[in-house]
Amino acid sequence: MIFKRLLIAAGVIAITTPAYAQVSEVRLGANFHDIDWTGLGSGSDKERSIALNGEIVFEEPEFLKWAFSPQPYLGGALNLEGETSYGGGGLLWRQTFAENFYLDFSLGLVVHDGTIEARPSAIVQSVIDDPTVQAGLSEVERAQFTQDLAEFRNRQSTEIDYGSRVLFREQIAIGYRWSEDWSAHIFVEHLSHGNILVKNRPNEGLDTLGFRLSRHF
Repeated sequence: MIFKRLLIAAGVIAITTPAYAQVSEVRLGANFHDIDWTGLGSGSDKERSIALNGEIVFEEPEFLKWAFSPQPYLGGALNLEGETSYGGGGLLWRQTFAENFYLDFSLGLVVHDGTIEARPSAIVQSVIDDPTVQAGLSEVERAQFTQDLAEFRNRQSTEIDYGSRVLFREQIAIGYRWSEDWSAHIFVEHLSHGNILVKNRPNEGLDTLGFRLSRHF
């Protein structure tokens, strides 16, 4: 129940935060895309690439004190090699330790521009459903089948099947704050629909590893 309430709150925050909150932190950096660190990613390095990323983190709102005072954030990543880019928002919890070190956990939702599901063409699907169909194809149909099958296999090996346009985003970061104004952190994150946002769809997911500099206000 608490998890569902947090997800609803994350979605609301992503839409309404700029209207009422003060900026606490601006974070910019880069990340390695599709590293499969959780074992829940694509598993095939389909989109191994580099992306730029950034976030705006806001002050804790009073109405979320019941959830251990998380900070709303908005952010996203722009892939530099034409692979999946995404943006969204959610909630961030921070724990400071050993004076200047901190640990962040973020939970949110993103919208991406990647592949929902690489589907075969009608003629390829017909052969997948019944292999005996291939023997009855005409010469023209065989040529079309060969072309479509090659394209389908290429998409399967180079595109992540996310299964949903909207995905959950979980991120863990560990950082060091060396002054009142500046800090830096490394982070790992995972994107997928978790078989919660949609059912009976692909859920290959995306894992990333990155680094960011943060300016505090």
